[in-house]
Amino acid sequence: MNTPTVWFRSLTVVLRILFFPLYVLMRIVEELSGEGRWYRRQRREMVEERPPLSDDEFLQAVIAAAADAPLWLAARRAVAEQAGVPTEAVHPHDRLADLWRMQWVGPDLLEFQFRMELILGRRLTRASVSKYLGLVRYGQPGEFREFAEAVVRGLREHP
Repeated sequence: MNTPTVWFRSLTVVLRILFFPLYVLMRIVEELSGEGRWYRRQRREMVEERPPLSDDEFLQAVIAAAADAPLWLAARRAVAEQAGVPTEAVHPHDRLADLWRMQWVGPDLLEFQFRMELILGRRLTRASVSKYLGLVRYGQPGEFREFAEAVVRGLREHP
């Protein structure tokens, strides 16, 4: 092994040891506050208690134009990854408040943008991002369909 690899692995081990108590404390607070229980119940409802929605069924439900289909599916996949559920578990009528609450720190637009860029294989312009910037906040009302529609519109108008 070369020296940088050994150094990196050693640093990783030291950081894991140092941050383990913080991780345990965060998990305890999560359980005492009920957030952990809420997340597990919400995930179970989305993944196990309702049928998965295929990409074709999703696109039919949102009445997506063929040209916009990749954008709709990218938005769905990015939010699913952030929430920690399979893509097929995200339905158009899912409440945004629930999807944002399922994320560790709430809605993170920057992470969403990075995931969209990775999925689409291109950089997103500032103008396309600004189209949906105002839609993202913790506990916001509305459905995933509305958020995704704003994302698609922004990316369509400012590619």
